[in-house]
Amino acid sequence: MLSKDDICEKLTLLDAAVGFLAVSSVITMSAPFFMGKVIDIIYTNPSEDFTDSLTSLCALLSGVFLCGGAANATRVYLMQTAGQRIVKRLRATMFSSILKQETAFFDKTRTGELINRLSSDTALLGRSVTENLSDGLRAGAQASVGVGMMFFVSPSLAAFVLSIVPPLAVLAVIYGRYLRKLTKMTQDSLAEATQLAEERIGNIRTVRAFGQEVAEMEKYTNKVDYVLQLAKKEALVRAGFFGATGLSGNLIVLSVLYKGGLLMGNAYMTVGELSSFLMYAFWVGISIGGLSSFYSELMKGLGAGGRLWELIERKPQLPFN
Repeated sequence: MLSKDDICEKLTLLDAAVGFLAVSSVITMSAPFFMGKVIDIIYTNPSEDFTDSLTSLCALLSGVFLCGGAANATRVYLMQTAGQRIVKRLRATMFSSILKQETAFFDKTRTGELINRLSSDTALLGRSVTENLSDGLRAGAQASVGVGMMFFVSPSLAAFVLSIVPPLAVLAVIYGRYLRKLTKMTQDSLAEATQLAEERIGNIRTVRAFGQEVAEMEKYTNKVDYVLQLAKKEALVRAGFFGATGLSGNLIVLSVLYKGGLLMGNAYMTVGELSSFLMYAFWVGISIGGLSSFYSELMKGLGAGGRLWELIERKPQLPFN
């Protein structure tokens, strides 16, 4: 189990990572607003004095963006470090739980399956709750700030553009639930294939004594073929979903250009405001894609983690002592 020092250390890393995440997100999402102001100044008031001001402003913004890049790099490092420590502790806890089980448990549960849970499932779950969670928080923060700034720049244009989001959100929920179920099936099938390979290789003398090499090869091929079928199904679902989200992003940009052009023609928007709005719409589109990826990876992690928690929390029928 985790000690008090382990918990404090991991929370410190995660808290620091979230802090750097907030800094990098604020800097990133402030960029379109200031870029729009610069475009307005260039478009409306070009002069010699303005050249010095523009140089100073761009130099200042470059320094701010450099700080944002450093904060983002630190955030990634802290999250990955915390993730590796969580995976290490998860593997140690699971291995300890496995060793404490009664002998009859190993008659029902194959060695290959347990090895697969220790190796791939723990890594998938650890990545899901650290790096993936960090990316999800970043995407959520940027999407929220981006939508708020879109309404700040032009409420009517923002309402027009965001009408496409609700259907996309419903599609994401359906996709995530199906992917979670599919991932669990894939991990279970992969564990069965690993189990078969481990048993046959461990008993290779018996296999050869009975001349069953070809039969065992066919059995293993059937197992991995089924894993491949599930992987193809997952790839097809992913392709359809990300194709739909990509189409939605392009439609958002196109709708911004159409409606924004009409507003500019009626003098309701400036060039800089439309440019800022376009950049915010672009970031919101990227963030929505990031949230979709976060949700799908989270469902994969939960699908892989279900069996892990069963093994970790299982109480042996006979006392370990």
